[in-house]
Amino acid sequence: MKGFGSIVCIQVAPAGGLDGAGAADKLVQALELWLPATSLGGVESLIERRRRHAAEPTSVPENLVRLSVGIENVEDLWADLEQALDTLGG
Repeated sequence: MKGFGSIVCIQVAPAGGLDGAGAADKLVQALELWLPATSLGGVESLIERRRRHAAEPTSVPENLVRLSVGIENVEDLWADLEQALDTLGG
């Protein structure tokens, strides 16, 4: 893509003895370039695991992760995401 960012949502599969929500949390924690945040207003790449709180709708999967792609180098973002996925050992 050129000229704009994008938002991508994924559901993280259970891995490494963790359920989907636990694997999603581990993925978020393993990232270095993607910042954990809920904002969509910045230019940096952000990641958020949805449905972290009991009050959130049950229609939102516990393992749903939202990635907001910012202005960082795309190859750096891919490498960061790949190394975080590797930590799941699934």
